[in-house]
Amino acid sequence: MENKILVPVDFEQQSILNLEWAKFYAEFNNSKIILSHIIEESGFLKKMFRQEDIEEKLLKEAKLSLDEIAKKHFSDKNQYECIVKEGKAYEEIEDLAEDFEPQMIILGKNENYNKGKKYLGSNTLHIINETDYPVVSIYGNTKPENVEKTILLPLDLTKNISEQTTVALNYAKIFDAKIKAVTVNNDESIAHESMLLTGMNKIKQFFENNKIECETEIINNLEDNPAHIVNKIAEEINALLVIIMIREESNFKQFFIGSIAREIIENCNAPVLSVKPWNKEENSKSIFKIVLNPLKII
Repeated sequence: MENKILVPVDFEQQSILNLEWAKFYAEFNNSKIILSHIIEESGFLKKMFRQEDIEEKLLKEAKLSLDEIAKKHFSDKNQYECIVKEGKAYEEIEDLAEDFEPQMIILGKNENYNKGKKYLGSNTLHIINETDYPVVSIYGNTKPENVEKTILLPLDLTKNISEQTTVALNYAKIFDAKIKAVTVNNDESIAHESMLLTGMNKIKQFFENNKIECETEIINNLEDNPAHIVNKIAEEINALLVIIMIREESNFKQFFIGSIAREIIENCNAPVLSVKPWNKEENSKSIFKIVLNPLKII
């Protein structure tokens, strides 16, 4: 089956930069890039433009603009496909993901602010939470040619990490990258520190048994927010990807991103790939087959 990367384009600068990342990622496994633009429905626009010819004109102009952008970034028409749809952005993007089954969806993080603080837009939140396919969120001016082939893997060893390690292993193989696995120790007890040390040794052995170079680090910090630590490391190592778990709930219909995960997504300068637990009972459409949890949690 042909590999695909889905890239929603809103014609803002961030989504244009995302095309460079899509091209960079696509080179590793010869993926086709699906460029999509969604013409958002709104009550105001529906009142202003009821005529079919106006709607057809909007769709035509959007398609021409998307084609023009694609031609600037790709020399071969076989490298991409352009799709314009009308509706609620997150619903249409989720439908496109179901149709194309991409190895990743690349989203730009909008510059939304609330009392001077950045926050994720509702479309991004919906897509990260609801789609069964990996979502990479990108914000800032970092360009792919400046990154190192290192995947940062922040781990909470008190939780089930089978999905997170599965995704990290597969992307490390795709990108021929090494893993830097980190965990934050905010407990001074000797027993907890011993548990972390044992767990990180198993993580290192797990990746190396699968022929992936792995560096591990336990960061002792009782005060700083773990998200700040992860984002700082990602910037220091010019991470290719940061792979995080976004939630631990077993209720898959609940709309939720954990506070630490959300802060990493909102503020990290490196691309962040969000992983959520897979609903094994309902055979959710993961593109990767689950591997044995390296910590033997499952």
